[in-house]
Amino acid sequence: MADKLIPTESLVQFYKRTGQDIPSDLLRESGKAHFNVREALTCTRKTPFNRRDYFKICLSQTPAKASGILLYNEQEIPLNQCCLIFTNPAVATSIEVNIPFNRFYCLFNAPFIEGSIPADIQYACPLFNPSLMPVIPLTREDRQRISTYFTQMQMLQHTDYPFKWDMIRHLLQLVIHEGIRLQQSRETPATMVRDRLVKDFLTLLNQQFPVDSPESPLKLLTPAHFAGLLHVHVNHLNSVVKKHTNKTTREIIHERVITEAKTLLRNTNWNISEIAYALGFEYPSHFNKYFKQFTTQTPLEFRIGTKTTAPGKLS
Repeated sequence: MADKLIPTESLVQFYKRTGQDIPSDLLRESGKAHFNVREALTCTRKTPFNRRDYFKICLSQTPAKASGILLYNEQEIPLNQCCLIFTNPAVATSIEVNIPFNRFYCLFNAPFIEGSIPADIQYACPLFNPSLMPVIPLTREDRQRISTYFTQMQMLQHTDYPFKWDMIRHLLQLVIHEGIRLQQSRETPATMVRDRLVKDFLTLLNQQFPVDSPESPLKLLTPAHFAGLLHVHVNHLNSVVKKHTNKTTREIIHERVITEAKTLLRNTNWNISEIAYALGFEYPSHFNKYFKQFTTQTPLEFRIGTKTTAPGKLS
């Protein structure tokens, strides 16, 4: 019961709490893509313990005399050297520091990266998979290399280059990949999350996408479908996937189908019935109900809403 009392901080609340101007894209319309990166001096001794409705990556450049603690659910993780910190929106976190220190951070919401991070990469990154350690220690060389990515994102953000958001997404993916690579290179075989069954499941899932034609609808839509092809009991598949991704098999399938639905609604001239059939729905009414369950909009409402250019997205 106490867990339900932990608040969730919105992007607008974050900007208010940190004394920053609220970006105009957040004031105009909710649910639009948002990204921001900046270098800052952390003076707050303790941030609020809460969840967030956005993703955040910090590159701490901790001075030798500094120390701190990341409260991550029930863990207390020491912050006593340069590190990357990936915070998952669903996990309540707070940072305590003893003296101010410099850091880069970038924050962004789900619409900004929608469809750009494959499921297998999400599974391997603590930004999306809360079962992984969120703090990754860095050497001086690591910090210098990764800080270059943050500097480039910061520079691009303030340019008029029409494709800057695509470049920023690529740089953001480099930071994510750096975190995965460094984390895996420093873990022991006993602690590395490398379950073959999960990888095989994600491979089968990803092989179905992108959907190229309404005449070739999705075939694998339930955990049982995947379990049959993987020659395991569906309960075993669900158990292993939940253990290593902190999501159920069904949740991962739903997320991928919804992502593809949004892509088709945004980028094709297929009618709603064609999209529904392509995604494995026999009746458009079932697709409408399914889509609204996960997005709070009907497919048609979503399509109409994307006619206008979203902040951080290309028209």
